[in-house]
Amino acid sequence: MTDDAGREIALQRPAQRIVSLSPHVTELLFAAGAGASVVGVSGHSNFPAAAGSIPRIGGGGGLDMEAIIALQPDLVVAWQSGNPDRQVQRLQMLGMTVFYSEPRRLEDVAETIRKLGKLAATRAPAFAQAAAYERRLAALRRRYSQ
Repeated sequence: MTDDAGREIALQRPAQRIVSLSPHVTELLFAAGAGASVVGVSGHSNFPAAAGSIPRIGGGGGLDMEAIIALQPDLVVAWQSGNPDRQVQRLQMLGMTVFYSEPRRLEDVAETIRKLGKLAATRAPAFAQAAAYERRLAALRRRYSQ
């Protein structure tokens, strides 16, 4: 599949050890039903509450590369404009699969949930959450369109 940086991403098998490099990514991974596969999160990932018990691996100011490597992720989900580019590139050079998440429109959120669900083999809950999100978004647009 194509990530938000326009790069093709392929996994040999569904992601079972995922590192999230951004709070929004952590929330979207849980929304996609992949929370049980998240093994590392950025420092400010505090939603949902279950994210609070997952090891921290740094944040926008810098990543703890050793901690990320020690977690042996099969997928790293990065925030293209929020993570240090040099460090994310280093993770790729070390052979880690990196998926860039950069939702820019409200509609992009649902599509990201679907993509994360495909990567983590949690397609059914991810697609259900994405559809529910789209229904809520449509209702808000109808309600506040004026």
